Amino acid sequence: MAVKHVPYIALFFLLAAAVFAQVPGRSPVNGELALRALREGFPDRVGEIAFIDGDWTVTIGDTLFFWADGRLLPEADRHRLEDFGPHSFYTIPERPPSPADLSPQHIALLRERSRSDVRRARRDVHPAFQAALYGGRNRREIEALQRRTEFLGFRVNVHRDIVEPLRLVEAEIREWYGANAFIATLGSAHGFAWRQIAGTQRMSFHSWGLAIDILPRNLGGRAIYWLWEQQRPNEDWMLIPLENRWSPPTQVVEAFERQGFIWGGKWTFFDNMHFEFRPELLAYTRLMSGSAPAVAETGTGRVLHHVYPDHLR
Repeated sequence: MAVKHVPYIALFFLLAAAVFAQVPGRSPVNGELALRALREGFPDRVGEIAFIDGDWTVTIGDTLFFWADGRLLPEADRHRLEDFGPHSFYTIPERPPSPADLSPQHIALLRERSRSDVRRARRDVHPAFQAALYGGRNRREIEALQRRTEFLGFRVNVHRDIVEPLRLVEAEIREWYGANAFIATLGSAHGFAWRQIAGTQRMSFHSWGLAIDILPRNLGGRAIYWLWEQQRPNEDWMLIPLENRWSPPTQVVEAFERQGFIWGGKWTFFDNMHFEFRPELLAYTRLMSGSAPAVAETGTGRVLHHVYPDHLR
C-alpha cells in the first residue's frame, strides 16, 4: 500500500530497476568485449584497442574514440556524455523471445518505453563515429556511397559495403529447396531511405543504406511490426503470439546472419521485415558466450521508421 505514496517518476525507475534485474540482456555492456567485437565485425576499418586515461579506446581511421559509457566519443568530446546516445551493443538470441515469457512488470515497462515522448528523449550517437565506421558525414556524401542492386528479384539502393553480403545471402537462400515458393510470396523490398527513426532523434540504419526490409504481398491478418500494431491501437502489441506474426523462414534468417545481418524479429519491439548489417553484434554475441553466461536480447525498440505500404492495406 505504501507504493501509492511514491511519486510517479520514482515509481517508474523503481519498476525499471526491478525489471532489468530479472530480464536477461540488460546487464551493463562489457566495453572491452564490445570494442573487440567492433574490430572483428569491421577488421578493415577498426584498428588498435587500448586502455587510455581510465577508459577503453579504439582507433577508427585516424580518430581515437573513447568508450565513454558506450558513446564512442572522440577525445575532444569524451566528457559530453549527456549530448550523445550510446552505440547499441547487445547479444542476439537464437530465437525470437516468446510473449509468454514476459512478466507483468516487463509488459508495463514495454508500454512505457513505447510512448513517443520516451522515444523522443533518446539521443543519436556521435556523428564522427558513424562517419568513421560507415563513411560519409552528411546526406550528400552518404548518398554517394549507395549502389543499385537486385535482391530476391527487387531493385534496391544500399550502401556499397553490403552489396556483396546481400549477394551471398541471396545465393544461399536460392540453394534452399523452398526458396522459389517463399520468394513468390514477397511483395516488395526496400533499402536506403534518408530519415530519422520515427519518434526519436536517431537516424535509421536505412539512412546509411545498411538495412533492408522484405515484405510479403499479403500479411494474411498477421502482425509484422510492433508500431503498426500499437497504432491500431493495441497497447498489448508485445503479447501477439509468435505464430500470429509474419516471419521469414528460419533458412532466410540464418542466411542473413551468416553474412553479418541481424533480424528485427528477435527484438521484443519486433520488426519482422527488417534486417540490418551489424556484424559487431553477432561478434559480441560470440564473445559473450565465451566469456560469460549467454544473455538474451529483449529488444531496443530502435527501428521505428516504416511507412505502411499500400499493397498491404
